[in-house]
Amino acid sequence: MSRTPPTQQPPKLKVRANDIITEVREYAVITALFGGGVDPASADPITVVRASEVRGQLRFWWRATRGGQFGGDLNALRAAEEAIWGGPAREENGKPAGGQSRVQVVITNWRSGTPDIPFEIKNRRLQPRQNSVVPAYAAFPLQPDRAAIDERTPIQPVLTGVRFTLAITFPREYEEDVAAALWAWETFGGIGARTRRGFGALRLLSVDGQPPADLPPADPHQFGQWLQTNLKRYIAAGAWPTDVPHLVHALRFALKTGNGATAIWKELIERLQKFRQQRRANDGTLNRYGHSDWPEPNAIRILFGRPPRGPHARRKIVKFPRASFGLPIVFHMYHDPGLDVTLEGQDAKHARLASPLILKPVACRDGKAIGLAAILEGVRLPALVLKKDNQPTVQATLTTAEAQQIPPLNGQTDVLQAFLNTL
Repeated sequence: MSRTPPTQQPPKLKVRANDIITEVREYAVITALFGGGVDPASADPITVVRASEVRGQLRFWWRATRGGQFGGDLNALRAAEEAIWGGPAREENGKPAGGQSRVQVVITNWRSGTPDIPFEIKNRRLQPRQNSVVPAYAAFPLQPDRAAIDERTPIQPVLTGVRFTLAITFPREYEEDVAAALWAWETFGGIGARTRRGFGALRLLSVDGQPPADLPPADPHQFGQWLQTNLKRYIAAGAWPTDVPHLVHALRFALKTGNGATAIWKELIERLQKFRQQRRANDGTLNRYGHSDWPEPNAIRILFGRPPRGPHARRKIVKFPRASFGLPIVFHMYHDPGLDVTLEGQDAKHARLASPLILKPVACRDGKAIGLAAILEGVRLPALVLKKDNQPTVQATLTTAEAQQIPPLNGQTDVLQAFLNTL
């Protein structure tokens, strides 16, 4: 049965009655939207932006900005979160808990945008499509496997030029909480999947029909001041519970300028690709077809009883520092048949790890944008394992002496900070 878009309309103006606030906010999506439908990897042609998805994003960013006010108590954080954003209805300690969200979200007036296919198949080979606006390195989940390439299975598109209107209604007592979640979502997040790699970045066009009052300046120095001011304004001071990703007043970030959101996005992703995939030939010169400057390939060879190779063959670092960028990581050992392995968390609950690194263009005043690279705090690496045969457990943390032997790190043991330093 075919579906039609919802017809529910939001109020046209902010209403303050019975301690209820409604805001109507109009957005443009300034980078490609990845997924966003019921199937996370596919765009939905009917409901391009879903209210449940937006509420989930706001819930995450509320936790990342306001979760420090509970003294590290996860139960207290969860109770406060459910009081605002809802949760499973139940009884705890003889009292009702959970229930419906106090924040109501309605999405209307969306423009579905234009499909963009990041890859194409030519002569039975997959390659980035030249005219795509999407950085291919960020869109790797859309790459078909060998069987799909052979069968010429259509490649899933992303959507460009999406717009939508958000009507958000909430009790006045939660005004500061909702304001913090909205600001962090617009600045650090987005809509759809892979927002930490820049997909689905937002530009706030209007609030209740008026131009937004607090868009950041595009000048890097002024942007940094604007960011610090708002971090202090919206982030609750205190201790977060363990393993809750969050922002901090002393946020670690770097900025990039450029000509337009798409160009800035591509520049950030290309910088990440260069950092993660730096290679060199046997004579020690940088070469995109050479051996990795990182220790993981030779660590895999050593763990499975094969000799190390390349210009770093004598370096005995059996560690996996690139786990800091997120898990799982699939290692395709092209020159070592039978050695393809996957690095992930040792137990099923922590097998995956969302990257703490955010890369995205931020919409600024006068239609401009600036590139932001930032690190979420509170993300710990789990115990690691290589998924193959005997499944050896491995480590990611480097000593200073080891970091000095890995050229991209330049002696920095914190892998994410080393990447920020390159910007």
